[in-house]
Amino acid sequence: MPSDLDPGSAQQVGESASGVSTSGRRLLERARRGSRSAIDTLFTRYRSWLRRRSRGRLPRWARDGIDTSDIVHDTLHQTFARLESFESKHARALQGYLLRAVENRINDQLRRARRRLNVIMPDASAPLSDSATPQHQQLVDDEARKRYAAGLERLTDRDRRLIVGRAELGYSYRQIALMERLSSEAGARKALARALRRLVDVMSNAC
Repeated sequence: MPSDLDPGSAQQVGESASGVSTSGRRLLERARRGSRSAIDTLFTRYRSWLRRRSRGRLPRWARDGIDTSDIVHDTLHQTFARLESFESKHARALQGYLLRAVENRINDQLRRARRRLNVIMPDASAPLSDSATPQHQQLVDDEARKRYAAGLERLTDRDRRLIVGRAELGYSYRQIALMERLSSEAGARKALARALRRLVDVMSNAC
């Protein structure tokens, strides 16, 4: 992965991405005034650079239907939709802002995925020793996700709804109680605990 803002990277992505040339500043100024061609040029250049910087940052188990290209694309769309309000006139500042925004989105996705695994399998995301490689960690996480998905398939529809609602969709116990017509949040909590025990049992039996 190229180092941030090193001369080689800047040469590859052009003056717009490096933000050090006069033409790069002019391009940003035109884009802020609404020039479609300038916006398209900046969008394409930053997209290529951000994709290179974020490649491999989101493991398969954490993607949940999206990848880093999706995150880069969404971040660019959201930023360029309000580009006229961006205070700095320097392309370098915009580049740094975009990189931080993409990194924050990736970290948010990782946190959601870890919470999901921790609810289902508290030990699945336990840190490995310092000698463990990222590839090894990803294999462990991928295997845990496969076991979880296979275990869900062996549960009743109600147990699946309870687990997916809480772990993947982030429903509160109140929402779960309403969804499953349970009398209280405590009842929803108990029903989920029973569903999780059954999930653990079927996953253990499958090992």
